Amino acid sequence: MNKENRQAAIKNLEKFPRLALGFYPTPLEEMPRLREALGRNCPRLFIKRDDFTGFGGGGNKIRKQEFLFAQLLAEGIEAVITTGGERSNHARTTAAVCAKLGLKCVLVLDRKPRPNGTENLKPAANFIEELLGAEVHLADSIEERRKKAAELFENLRASGSKVYQIPLGGASALSTLGFVSAMKELAGQMQGRQFDHLFFSSSTAGTQAGMMIGAELFGLEKLRIVGVAPEPAAGAEITAEIERLLKETGELLKIEIDHLSSNPEVVDEYAGSGYCVETEKARRASDLLARTEGIILDPVYTAKAMAGLIEQIEKGRLNRKNNVLFWHTGGQLTQFYVPM
Repeated sequence: MNKENRQAAIKNLEKFPRLALGFYPTPLEEMPRLREALGRNCPRLFIKRDDFTGFGGGGNKIRKQEFLFAQLLAEGIEAVITTGGERSNHARTTAAVCAKLGLKCVLVLDRKPRPNGTENLKPAANFIEELLGAEVHLADSIEERRKKAAELFENLRASGSKVYQIPLGGASALSTLGFVSAMKELAGQMQGRQFDHLFFSSSTAGTQAGMMIGAELFGLEKLRIVGVAPEPAAGAEITAEIERLLKETGELLKIEIDHLSSNPEVVDEYAGSGYCVETEKARRASDLLARTEGIILDPVYTAKAMAGLIEQIEKGRLNRKNNVLFWHTGGQLTQFYVPM
């Protein structure tokens, strides 16, 4: 992408309305004790703490909702409905944003595999959503979730409410701008450091698409961006969604996405047997990070991504010549369950 196109895209990004919801910049920290634990050939390791965005329990989704809800307010939307798994970070933060803005929030969430001993409890995220005033509906399958969401959407519209259905995970071109902007924040924090790899959890594609575009716009085009999928055999599906969002977000910014310096990279070999199913590698990664750096991951997303990063180091694919950044996308509430 040439300099003129880059500057034009940055100007276009600045034109989009954005709410002030999160606390930025989120911290960028080195992880020396984790590096020491992983051996003398380990790269320098850094972490971007989007678990500290703060609002609604924190996490990367807040960045996206700042752009999306600014547009919804401008359109006079009165109610939103969205879907996800019962421990969805997107659902929790959507409920928080709606509470702050005075919008009705309806969540349709499907039950997912649970750790042993939690059968008679409910996810802490559901408790928080209800505390925030959201109307929470649970489904027993993705298909039931879709049907229920469609039914509730029509009921809201028939009642006279101006309602909007947010896509799964909040993945849209407009919300992708949140992570285009996040890469500007990262570039401003680097202070002469040069990262060559970026690892994070990639699920509904908006984070990765935004990172890729933002890397091109803000001088980080040499950064290898690696998304780690939280569910098995999802790499091709996530890649297709990334490509869709790259195209649609490029249209918003009036740039040719064909000129990006890299292609989407998603690995799904660390997901284990299923979405929301914890893995032994992820558990070890979570324990190691907690005991060396005092940082808590979540079992659904970030622990699996950290497991992927650690295994790349242990196999020698990353070494002391590398500088690696891990983007912590939040989600610690998925660790916890509360009484019904």
